[in-house]
Amino acid sequence: MRRAFTLIELLVVIAIIALLLALALPALGRARESGRILKCQSALRQIQVAAGLYTNNNRDYIPREGTLGTTKETERRNIPWDIAFRPYLDDRAGPHQDIGDQFTAAPYYRCPSVHQGDQPIHFVSNGFAFLRPGEVDERGSIDPLFRRGPTPITFVRSPSNTPYMSELADDPDDALFNGWQSLGTSDMALGQCYDIWRPRHLTPGSGDYRINPARHGNKNSVTAISNAAFFDAHITAAKSDFLANPNSWDDGFYSGN
Repeated sequence: MRRAFTLIELLVVIAIIALLLALALPALGRARESGRILKCQSALRQIQVAAGLYTNNNRDYIPREGTLGTTKETERRNIPWDIAFRPYLDDRAGPHQDIGDQFTAAPYYRCPSVHQGDQPIHFVSNGFAFLRPGEVDERGSIDPLFRRGPTPITFVRSPSNTPYMSELADDPDDALFNGWQSLGTSDMALGQCYDIWRPRHLTPGSGDYRINPARHGNKNSVTAISNAAFFDAHITAAKSDFLANPNSWDDGFYSGN
């Protein structure tokens, strides 16, 4: 005659299973986050390939801080990166012809770790201009002529140490997105917003916080990271304190006084 489990034995088995699950779940969570990091890096890598093609076809100029011009002649002079690269990622777009969907059908511009909000683009580019080391040129907030705009990539002094692109801040209530949509309904009008060029863009609570330096990992610890693409086209997970520091975005090309 077979002996059945006693209640104590059954409770022991349940406790062991619970313990194994408790040990396994964090590892599973880390594996899933590692997968999301790699998918995000893959998206950035696609964008960097497009950036390389664009740069090769445009005399080594790479888009930086984009602005929508006020006339037909100046409309695309400071072309945003998301407009410039889209023809290399989507057959429906052309150098002078936008799709007109405000990037709703642009999955190549999204990070799989972002689950909320209506933002159609999850990355921002480096539009910082500096007067001199340690001093950001903020005259562009008043006069667009002082904004960085397309820059010869050869002007970047340390391309392997200077990030060109990183991840957009969380926008769960669509506060940023709704404000940006008020600028116009064209792809150009919205596309000009996905860059950083003022210290407030790196400052939480500024009302215009555009970067998330802690997209991945524990945002409250030293392990917080976000993916970043650098001017030499390499992509890595960068530490939050590095990405949150305006000086990290200094390309070494100074506008002086």
